[in-house]
Amino acid sequence: MNNSLPLRPLAWVLALAWCNDVSASTALDTLLRAGDVVLKGVATGGHSGRVLMVEATNRRAHPITVRIPPGWRFEPQDSTAQHLLLVEDQLLALSPRSSMRVKCNVFCCKAMLISPGTGLLYLRGGLAEEPLVRLAEALARDSFPNKGTQEAVWAVSDGRSLSAIDAGSTQRTDALRRLVAGITGETIPWYTTRYEAPSEGAAMSTRAVEVFGEVAFQQRHAGLLSVVVKDAAGRTIHVIDEGRDLRQGRYTIDVSVAVNAWPPGRYALLFATDGVLLKRQEFVL
Repeated sequence: MNNSLPLRPLAWVLALAWCNDVSASTALDTLLRAGDVVLKGVATGGHSGRVLMVEATNRRAHPITVRIPPGWRFEPQDSTAQHLLLVEDQLLALSPRSSMRVKCNVFCCKAMLISPGTGLLYLRGGLAEEPLVRLAEALARDSFPNKGTQEAVWAVSDGRSLSAIDAGSTQRTDALRRLVAGITGETIPWYTTRYEAPSEGAAMSTRAVEVFGEVAFQQRHAGLLSVVVKDAAGRTIHVIDEGRDLRQGRYTIDVSVAVNAWPPGRYALLFATDGVLLKRQEFVL
């Protein structure tokens, strides 16, 4: 007599195991409200990247899988400190009445508040507003440098210019800016803005020090090219190039403008040959 168990398709076995598994994932906010799960975060220093140690405690008498979804916003015990946005999907398989800790990938989403110091507690949380959740879900599916990711979050949470987003290469920067523009509706800028280092305790600086980017233009005939910057009143405030002899053709040049101490406002780069305007490129500080 053959006492062996009948063979079953793998998918059937996995489905049966899932149905019998009491650790199936439950909505986090439901678990928190019921007191079945306790979530606590502790800052490890800094405002971007894996800088929040999160501890989840299962108070139930049976196993449970806790999902912390992208877009979950951790709120600090100190109301003057920054909120932190999770940009990954975290699944924690918890044994009965046990705890598990994990370093989470989070980014500041309250730019003008102070940067969290080591040991700061994060005891509350919940899903952020829909635009931030959309961004976090998209970031969870792709990978960008921390600096670019942080600027992308600030562009959605704090209205930071998309020109601040720099993902390390033209291709990746363009991809990240397109992602954010699809959420905010902002126009994708041709330039990148670099800001001075933030003051101690702060995360973000609003003082621009450089604007740079590529500009393509058509030189209609041979002549002397000039490139100047004008302010909103039409005054020339900076000369980038003057009297460069160019032949007819299409050119792409790298432009860099030091804008430290320039007042906020709208500016324009003007490209002209022998006094005839070829191209106007605007930027905003």
